[in-house]
Amino acid sequence: MGVARPDSGINWKDLYNLLQALVYTLLGYPNLRTGTTVAQIQVSAFDFRLGNQIYTKAAEDNVAVTLTKTSATQFRKVRVQINTAGTLSFSEGAPATAQVLAAIPRRTAALATVGWIEIPASFTYGTTSFSAAGVTMRNGDPDLGAGSGVPENDRGISTQVITST
Repeated sequence: MGVARPDSGINWKDLYNLLQALVYTLLGYPNLRTGTTVAQIQVSAFDFRLGNQIYTKAAEDNVAVTLTKTSATQFRKVRVQINTAGTLSFSEGAPATAQVLAAIPRRTAALATVGWIEIPASFTYGTTSFSAAGVTMRNGDPDLGAGSGVPENDRGISTQVITST
């Protein structure tokens, strides 16, 4: 069996992101949603893997998101990630003129992706409700095929984890 060559048609960036997503991944459903304080977010309890360690995230409400507000002509996507301490962090993508053009930011090394949030125009963090029109919260890792219009099983991988009791 030979080694894949650079001209073999494999998208190496996608392959790298896929492998990272499998090593740094969710093992449960975080249920990313609007917080009790509507200008903040919350998650349910879930398990996740970072490298060869499994961690548990306790449910958390009213998590503040502090990023750059969008103007009347800007849309963004925000990647929600988690570290070994169970702390949620946020990485924003470049602004775009339409939500469909806004890219999900690249993953941060050694963090698991919890999900991503689509941010509409004229959104001010800490003030605007995450229930506002145009805000969409998505659970899971887009690098596993669950993002940007790619059906979840399109790459032969599912983000659903089945555990026996």
